[in-house]
Amino acid sequence: MRRGLEPHGIDCVTFETSGRAYTLDETVDADAGLVYPSRLAEGGVIDALGNISWVNEADDVLTTRNKARTVVLLGRAGVPVPETRYLSNPVSDDEVRAAFEAVGPPAVVKPNSASSGRGAALVHDTDTATGVADLFGIVHESSLVEDRSFVVQEYVEDARDFRVMVVNGEYVGAVERVADGWKKNVHAGAEPSGVGPPDEVREVAVEAARALGIDFCGVDVLFGDGATVNEVNARPTVDDADKYKGGFYKVLARLVKNAE
Repeated sequence: MRRGLEPHGIDCVTFETSGRAYTLDETVDADAGLVYPSRLAEGGVIDALGNISWVNEADDVLTTRNKARTVVLLGRAGVPVPETRYLSNPVSDDEVRAAFEAVGPPAVVKPNSASSGRGAALVHDTDTATGVADLFGIVHESSLVEDRSFVVQEYVEDARDFRVMVVNGEYVGAVERVADGWKKNVHAGAEPSGVGPPDEVREVAVEAARALGIDFCGVDVLFGDGATVNEVNARPTVDDADKYKGGFYKVLARLVKNAE
């Protein structure tokens, strides 16, 4: 990202927010920040030390980290989303079974706040659903776990999986993620390749970004019989801008400059 933004007059610096000690009298020298740190406590310190204007603020990160909240906001805006049930522990086996049966098999059972496909399971029957829920319940018994909830979500079979980049309300490119298994997250081993997705995929991704009011995001769209927004990420990975449109960094640079 540093190499991509430099030709547009933006000098990028990075800050290690975790695994370090803070003196609390240092100065963070930056005119703008692209994305608020994922660890909100550390982000608050960095924000105070630098008095930074963020492109994606803490609220944007919090919204997209909360899968159920994202589904509610998108659904109310008319953006197609998977059938979803939200469960907050402790819940009974009967409540888990009811959620699973409402969504219909197979279903994806996953932590409400995790990313990169961590903790997600593809479930085909109620016994397995309650078993996975039991595991979440054990984890959620720890007082150190902040989000003690999970979702049961419709699995869109035989769908193509796209990560669509939207910057300042504009489509700026997409990758299609392909994997042998059902998980299509790049961190789980999926292979991304730059593509020109169907128009419906582009349009629904832009609608999702605008509905959430997030200026820089990756929108995960499943495309089968139609386009469905699976998740939105306010901290999207940009591993290779060549996979996106030629003007990707020009649009991103303009957004950063406007935040200064």
